[in-house]
Amino acid sequence: MISELARFFAAAVATLLMAWFCIVWLVCLLGCYQLRTKFTRNYPSKSSRRGSDAPGVSILRPLKGIDTEFEACISSAFEQDYPKFEVLLCVDDPTDPAIAIVRKVMARYPHVPSQLFIGAEKFGVNPKVNNLIRAYDVAQHDILWVLDSNCWVTPGALGRAVDSFEANPSVQLVHHLPLVVDISGHWGSRLDEMFLATAHAKLYVAINTVAVAPCVMGKSNFFRRSQLNKVVPHGIRSFAKYIAEDQQIGDGIWKAGGRHAMTCDVAIQPVGGTSFEDYFFRRMRWLRVRKHIVLVATLVEPMTECFLCGIMGATAFHILTGLSWNVFFTVHVLTWALGDFWIYSNLHRQGSVEMSQTAGMSQVGTRILSPTPYFALPKQRDGLQDVARWIVSWFARELMALPIWIHGMGGTQVEWRNRLYYIKSDSTAIEIKKTGQL
Repeated sequence: MISELARFFAAAVATLLMAWFCIVWLVCLLGCYQLRTKFTRNYPSKSSRRGSDAPGVSILRPLKGIDTEFEACISSAFEQDYPKFEVLLCVDDPTDPAIAIVRKVMARYPHVPSQLFIGAEKFGVNPKVNNLIRAYDVAQHDILWVLDSNCWVTPGALGRAVDSFEANPSVQLVHHLPLVVDISGHWGSRLDEMFLATAHAKLYVAINTVAVAPCVMGKSNFFRRSQLNKVVPHGIRSFAKYIAEDQQIGDGIWKAGGRHAMTCDVAIQPVGGTSFEDYFFRRMRWLRVRKHIVLVATLVEPMTECFLCGIMGATAFHILTGLSWNVFFTVHVLTWALGDFWIYSNLHRQGSVEMSQTAGMSQVGTRILSPTPYFALPKQRDGLQDVARWIVSWFARELMALPIWIHGMGGTQVEWRNRLYYIKSDSTAIEIKKTGQL
């Protein structure tokens, strides 16, 4: 009797594990399909909204320090192939070294309306939101594009985002897939690149395709100021109490009935010199923030990773069908890794007519174009050596996933921009002293 109950219990648990394993694979396959069909970098023709009736867009760029390939990233906002936009750059510290480079870039594009705002409002604990408030208030246009200073985008990204708004009136937020490009070979940079071009990319795209809940990363987001002001009484100021203002803005718009959309563009972030420790604690930080926003999704996150998901699947199929545990797990890992390699290669392959191959600055009409920066060009392959490097990075990223999750779930303090915060259960944050004392 006891053995029969044990077998029944084992079969029931195995059935649940098998169902979860299959669901995870279906989500991953959906993400792979969308990445293959939508994010191949074989961009469609230029935006259809290029005439005088095109809605204006204000590009808001928060600045702090000089990021990797800073000048190229900042310049990409000025080179948008769109008839009506302005660039508003915001920096808190009047001694910030970014100011000199920003002024140089602004002088290079005199035909693009632009302003530099120095000094931030202190409306909450989030320095990025505080930095953007002044530009948010005086922006000439209703459509706002909040684009991080460390991101580079193609010239047609703005036009295609506006097309997404125009194609569906229910769309109130448009965002881009974030993509890191390692330019240094440091371990942290390689892991950042691996994470965003494999596990994050397929799940991020799949969740946004199914669209059962908001999922927004704040590297490159479009929304209407008028809509956000309807959602919350103080507009962007209302999100200064959160660290993850991107997800909170997306969630607020979503709950008010506004849908989200993604275009075929990516926001490319060149990264260099990131250490192993930097990568670990950055991933841990956002886990500690996210667990208060989407608790259930954060709790099951380890079970969507390759190794733990494979252990669950191999155990389930061995119990239910008698398949060899070792063989099943090995095939699972190899298939998962090959899929990730395909995704990674696809995302880092360029095929756009927007890519300029000129040796120096050029001018098309009133637009001044710089050559496509090297980090946004197709990755050069070194044969087996490059594949071996990828395999090592992939295994390292996958093996670190569970320790990062455990460490992230076990605390409530995060360090961001050299400041220490305590994350409350309602997702708001309190800045605390470096000693960790409230």
